Amino acid sequence: MKSKEKEVYLLLKRIPRGKVTTYGDIARKLNINPRQVGRILSRNEHPIEFPCYKVVRSDGNLGGYTIKGKNNRDTLKIKARKLLEDEVKVNNGRVDKAFFYSFR
Repeated sequence: MKSKEKEVYLLLKRIPRGKVTTYGDIARKLNINPRQVGRILSRNEHPIEFPCYKVVRSDGNLGGYTIKGKNNRDTLKIKARKLLEDEVKVNNGRVDKAFFYSFR
C-alpha cells in the first residue's frame, strides 16, 4: 500500500459516528488532489474497516461509491443507507453540512 493511500485510509477511521467528510477536506489534509482521494477510495477493499461511504462532495452530494469495482445507482443507494445507519441524514441525495467533520 502506498503512503498516501495508507494515510487516506487512516483518516477514514477518524471520522466520528454521525459525521461525514469531503474529498476536498481529506485532500487538503494530505496535500493531494481530491480526485486522487476518489481514486484511492474506489480501490478500498475493506469498506467495513475503512468506511469510505463517509466521504461526500463539498456541496453535500453523495458523490460516488464503488463496491467491488462497480459504481452505479444501486451503489449510491447502499451508500445512502449506510449513512442513515450511521445516523447521518440524507435528503435528495445530499448530506446537510451540519453533519460535516473537518480534520483541520
